[in-house]
Amino acid sequence: MLMIVFQELSIYLIIKSLLRNIFFVRLFDVIFLSVCMLMSYIFLAKLGISFSFLMLMMFIFFTWWYVRVLSGALCITFQVFIWSIMVDHICDILTRLMKVPNGYVVVFVILSVVSLIFLNIVMDRTNFSPTFSNQSLNRITALLLMIIYLYIMLSEGLEDQFQVILSNLIILSVVMGLVLVIYNEYLKNVRAKYEVQKQRIQIQNDTRYMNEIEAHYNELRRFRHDYQNMLISIDEYLKTDDLEGLQEYYQKNLAPVSNRVLKEKYNLEDLSRVKVKSIKSILFSKLSYAQSQEIEVHFDLKEPLIDITVNELDLDIALGIMLDNAIEASVGHADGEIMSAIFIEKNSTVFLIQNNVFEQLPPLWKLKEAGYSTKGKNRGIGLNSLSKIVNRNENMTLETRVLGAVFLQRLTVKRVSQND
Repeated sequence: MLMIVFQELSIYLIIKSLLRNIFFVRLFDVIFLSVCMLMSYIFLAKLGISFSFLMLMMFIFFTWWYVRVLSGALCITFQVFIWSIMVDHICDILTRLMKVPNGYVVVFVILSVVSLIFLNIVMDRTNFSPTFSNQSLNRITALLLMIIYLYIMLSEGLEDQFQVILSNLIILSVVMGLVLVIYNEYLKNVRAKYEVQKQRIQIQNDTRYMNEIEAHYNELRRFRHDYQNMLISIDEYLKTDDLEGLQEYYQKNLAPVSNRVLKEKYNLEDLSRVKVKSIKSILFSKLSYAQSQEIEVHFDLKEPLIDITVNELDLDIALGIMLDNAIEASVGHADGEIMSAIFIEKNSTVFLIQNNVFEQLPPLWKLKEAGYSTKGKNRGIGLNSLSKIVNRNENMTLETRVLGAVFLQRLTVKRVSQND
């Protein structure tokens, strides 16, 4: 019974590690472990080896409770159970070879603790994921793992001998090696596609940036032409000492232009402090477009942004989503306003985007659902995609708030020290 408790606890901790929340214990976790212990006490003696299948079903449910995707839950649970079987086989072989009576429990605990520590080190220092982003691959992987698991359990149920255990361990090692090779090839393909996507987005950003520069240059030429005409007209009034006519001309023609220029002004000069080209391109193009839609836009940055400590493409996409949502919420409203800023703090860089709210918003969790939008059907992928981007970057956090008539999003990128 004690051995079963250790095994269940080991499986629980490994699953929590793969879910990256081993140190976050909920009431559900406590209840689940308590139910597992109770089930072990009641059914272990009656069911024998079949009890393993009962535990498997329970841990599949436990994993599903967190990931809410059945194929992902199956992948993770079968991986952990097969790993547990491998540890069990290694312990059995070591105990037989060392001929240590009643040493199985001690060896199992030691190996479980070592493997758990190793797993958490890997999870902490890499972006390893026990599942694929492609659900079809998850389903295929889950099916293969289930076949392997059933083969091992059924073969050991028929004949529990040292030769069977050793052969199963060899088969498991080969299969796990093949799985690692396949997974490595999958990662290479993902990286290649990612680089292509990054280059394509960079080209789009550069093109958009150059188009905006050209538009501003043409606007500057028009302003220069208008400025010369205004000086000529003012010169005629001054030559004839027609101050009354000059005052009327100013109020009728020059004052509205001056007010329009002041109203359209936003601190784009602060963008010169953004040294990361892709970030500058995103901010410049989105803010310029917002201004062209008669949205009042503000941008603030007090010190140079030299670099970032997060995946640059992910940050570009995240900022694009945040600004697109702010523009969509503000366009068409006379009081539409977007406040944006970058704050460079000691251990992090904060990207702040704020816009006015002109309608009653649903709860934030509803806005983050895939496909949901206040603008109608076939919209609403923005916040859901934004959440996925933030979740896959450990040093990126997002805070979303609705403060009265203001929608505020604060994207924080933690700095990674050189010693990490």
